[in-house]
Amino acid sequence: MKYCFFLCAELNKAFFYDYLLPKSYRMKRHVCLMLLFFCPYIYAPAVNNLRIADVRSIGMGGSEAISSALFNPSLLALHANNSICTNHFNRYGVKELGAFNGSLYFPNRILSFGADVSTFGYGAYRESQLRLLLAKQLNEQWALGVGFQYAFLQTELFEDMAGLLSTDIGLTFAPVDNWLIGLLIMNMPSVRLGDESVEIKDFKTYLIQIGIRWEIIDNVFIVCAIENNDEQAVTGAAGMEYQPFTDFSIRTGIKGGPLLPSLGVGYCFSPFAVDVAIIYHPVLGVSSGIGLQFTF
Repeated sequence: MKYCFFLCAELNKAFFYDYLLPKSYRMKRHVCLMLLFFCPYIYAPAVNNLRIADVRSIGMGGSEAISSALFNPSLLALHANNSICTNHFNRYGVKELGAFNGSLYFPNRILSFGADVSTFGYGAYRESQLRLLLAKQLNEQWALGVGFQYAFLQTELFEDMAGLLSTDIGLTFAPVDNWLIGLLIMNMPSVRLGDESVEIKDFKTYLIQIGIRWEIIDNVFIVCAIENNDEQAVTGAAGMEYQPFTDFSIRTGIKGGPLLPSLGVGYCFSPFAVDVAIIYHPVLGVSSGIGLQFTF
């Protein structure tokens, strides 16, 4: 409830002080605040603005349990090299609705580990998250991972921060060479910290997802996933990636609730890789993202 009060107060200030602001800034501020207010209701049920998958996965519709170590920590154990990754995702062309994350990954045979930092919002309203993940390759078929994260909200309205301490658990299983099955349990268990009276939608979203990756032929694979969260009994995602050339990939996918088609491309110029993706929302339009990875 206080979240809504805060956004209403920001909207009220924006309109009340119109005569003090340049016209271009007034329009931009109004659009940003209106989207922040209505996004939780018209974008998609259980949308999480803070937890955004890497751009490569976004281009394939999501399927985070099988595609992104930012969600499933066990996937870190399957990485071949150390890496530094950054991703920026912008909703509907409004920079104040942008989400950014940066990651350091260090896979090894004994115990793989990594760290993520994520942030969403603008000056007056910002959500951030710090995350530590550990992963272990149990044998040739199984890998297990756990992530510990602290998410917190900073606003101009509240003196105390609202926070959430939570755990992600991930598991991957490779029954044969061209199949990979992933299980993700996100934000379970979790504990609220700080001002517990502040209702933050992103802080109460749990998710259970099962995903499958199947390499049909060389350079072509498909991914699909089904999930349950605190607002939808069942929803799903599917996508594919095709690599027509050694260093170039084309991706497409779709995610449910509502149907959100996506497209993406990736190009590798060792030791760097660049990914670009877009998602189309039937009401709000296009969101876009770009990711950069450095391996060493």
